[in-house]
Amino acid sequence: YEISPVTDHYNDGYHFDHRPTNRVFKYEGNDEDETTVDDPLALDSPIFNEMYNVIKNAKKPVIIAGMGCNDCSEELKAFAEALQIPVTSTLHALGSFDERHPLALNMFGMHGHPTPNFMVQESDLLISVGSRFDDRITGKISDFAKPAFQAGKEGRGGIIHVDLRLSERAAQVKPTYFVHSRGSTFLQAMNAAVAKDDTLADRRKTVEWVDHMKSLQQEYPILIPKFETQKIPDAENPAITHDRTPMSAQFVVQEMNNQLLGADKMDDAIFSTGVGIHQMVAAQLITWTKPRQMLSSGSLGTMGVALGYIIGAKLANGSKICIAIDGDGSFNMTFTELKTVAERKIPVKIMILDNEAQMMVEYWQRLFHNERYLAVRNEQNPKYTVLADAFGIKNIYCDAAEDLPAAMQEFLFADPEEPVLFHVRIERTPCLPLVAPGEALENMILEDTDFECDASAAPS
Repeated sequence: YEISPVTDHYNDGYHFDHRPTNRVFKYEGNDEDETTVDDPLALDSPIFNEMYNVIKNAKKPVIIAGMGCNDCSEELKAFAEALQIPVTSTLHALGSFDERHPLALNMFGMHGHPTPNFMVQESDLLISVGSRFDDRITGKISDFAKPAFQAGKEGRGGIIHVDLRLSERAAQVKPTYFVHSRGSTFLQAMNAAVAKDDTLADRRKTVEWVDHMKSLQQEYPILIPKFETQKIPDAENPAITHDRTPMSAQFVVQEMNNQLLGADKMDDAIFSTGVGIHQMVAAQLITWTKPRQMLSSGSLGTMGVALGYIIGAKLANGSKICIAIDGDGSFNMTFTELKTVAERKIPVKIMILDNEAQMMVEYWQRLFHNERYLAVRNEQNPKYTVLADAFGIKNIYCDAAEDLPAAMQEFLFADPEEPVLFHVRIERTPCLPLVAPGEALENMILEDTDFECDASAAPS
């Protein structure tokens, strides 16, 4: 056996997934006689200029901002504004495009906002920057973005997929153009092309599209489950009653979001989550304004990470307001880390949305398994305030909407230099919208009513 010298140690799949070539690949021909051509990602490249003109002339474009946009939020904003293209985000890209911006579509996908889901399915051009097309954002893959695919065949749109991993090229969705580069490199090249283009002074091709976005946002907001107020007798004098209104996870997160925005503190906040309803409600209802503001395990689905994540976030970002949003099921897995918080006096904020259930699993068992519930109720949760007391950690309890504004104000702002645990008792509500497995992206469950699902598509 003779050993041969390695002459090109970068010419393999591993290195092509870590060392982008900065080239644009284009698929040509039909399915039976298809070829791939490529050019550099450069202003003098014919394929680059062809792709730029497709973007410039699209009437219904949407930018999908993935994790690859977290290092180039300013470039993303400049690109979207110059061409007036609405921007939707994946879970790991929340905050890469400020959701206060008029072109912001918020998160899309399985638990995304209705508007971006509708618009992705109606678009003539999708520009996915730094995101893979997994089933959490595509829905039923055979029904994904059909008008964009048709526009690609007709040369007036299509799918542009930007990813530094060459192995993602056509892995789930075959694009019209695949750009093997970092998101920042692509956006810098696009912004350079925009700067040289003197025909963009009057950009009117997307005016109707942006108006359509605003109309959808008004028609299909995220719904906040609310409950009837109850008259509760006073413990000492039953003749006296108190108004007590139960709360949903959505109601609580919305109040937190409103208070942070009202105090102009959202830019200074970092959030972590566990896994479950609380995670998706936070993704939906927090107004994300900065990259990497959301720390979550994403599709890994790692329950119990919220507390550890927020400890690390606070140690690395001492001036930030670091808030763990957790469910009782997730928090139960790692609450022993309260010892670390107490010992090191780490001033994190921990909000437990306690519905005594694994509500996401319960809802899926309702949809796919004829309400045959198994291991979805937490019938013996600890008293979280007593647990916090045991570690010497300040704690607050709230179980009614009447008390929430004051309790939330105290939780967020009263004690910036010490840890605080906030135990919030909520009702069991699903996180909607939901695109059930096996359904097209636009076919969302918008309200908590009976919905027929394909049992064969049940998640594993």
